[in-house]
Amino acid sequence: MSSANGSDSQKPEKEKRSIIGRLITPLVVIVIVLILGALVFRGGEEAETNGDRSQRTRAISVDLAPVAATNLRDIVNGVGTLDPIQEVRIKPEIHGKLMAVNFEEGGFVQKGQVLFEIEDEKITSQYDARKAALQSARIRLENLRRNFDRVSSLRERNLVSEDQFDNAKTELDAASSDVKRLEAELALAEKQVQDTIIHAPFDGYISRQLVDPGTFVTAGEPLAVVYKIDLLQISFYIPAKYAPRVRPGQDIHASVAAYPDRRFRGKVDFISPTADQATRKFRVRANIDNPESKLMPGSFASVQLVLDVREDRPVIPEQSLVTTREGYIVYVVDPDDKIARIREVRTGLREPGRVEVMAGLSAGEQVVVYGHLQLDDGSPVNIVDTWDENWAADLTNTSIVQGG
Repeated sequence: MSSANGSDSQKPEKEKRSIIGRLITPLVVIVIVLILGALVFRGGEEAETNGDRSQRTRAISVDLAPVAATNLRDIVNGVGTLDPIQEVRIKPEIHGKLMAVNFEEGGFVQKGQVLFEIEDEKITSQYDARKAALQSARIRLENLRRNFDRVSSLRERNLVSEDQFDNAKTELDAASSDVKRLEAELALAEKQVQDTIIHAPFDGYISRQLVDPGTFVTAGEPLAVVYKIDLLQISFYIPAKYAPRVRPGQDIHASVAAYPDRRFRGKVDFISPTADQATRKFRVRANIDNPESKLMPGSFASVQLVLDVREDRPVIPEQSLVTTREGYIVYVVDPDDKIARIREVRTGLREPGRVEVMAGLSAGEQVVVYGHLQLDDGSPVNIVDTWDENWAADLTNTSIVQGG
């Protein structure tokens, strides 16, 4: 009895300890998991914080350029076609058979050079006949003059009648008229002989021949065209709002496809007093020197008319500008601290590769040219390259041709 009761009293205590053990074990696991999770989360935060700090302190590679001073041109653009300053169509002044052509088509001809020869046999015969008739008329005139002098002397002494004197005078006057008429006819015949030889009117280039030798040509029929191209003209149209600023003598720069790296300089010589009603633009004409004959008439040309030149203006590279809603900003870097700072700027004239700065920058300051898309205000930078202080002048190295 006593042993049985002792065994029954110990059994609930064992079950109690078993239940407590089963409860404690999961709690310990949960606590351990929570501790590990907290450690992992904290480690992640620290890693993320360290990554952000590393990102903020990483230097951005940039190229810098100094704010430079240079001359800027206020220009307006136009397009036009080059025309010769003088163009003459060669035409005969007489009828006749074309006997000879004395030039190379498309070649250069000199003033006075013989270009065409027209058959002159008939014209020469007419000239010789008029010349002989004039000589006979002059001999007859001289005889009648001597006769008139003799009759006049006799009349003074009343040895001849009034009718004889009048007849002598009439014959003299008629002979004198005949001589004048024949002189005029001979001059015309001489001019016709000269017209059988056609000369170049000036130095220039000649077109192809329009008539072959052996062809009978008529007066006024075109035979060829001579172009004077040592000086060319170009007419172009620009908006009427620029009319008050255009003056004769202003510079123009012309570009043609044949010489893409060269600009040919000219001067404005004509400004239309009225604007075209359809386009509201007005015509400007300029002369361009062309002594080397590089420019050819009929070529299409782009024109820049220089309205004004602004001297020693501050400029920055065009690619350094960053567009915002309010305007433009640039990143300015002090080479000593290598920190990028945002600076608002106001721009003016633009030329290829450079922009005038009206406000916001001073000469000599360094602006970011490449790398600014990764920058923020206060970003550290790594200066890879710094442009030469003459970078703006280098942009004007396109050859400008003065007189060819």
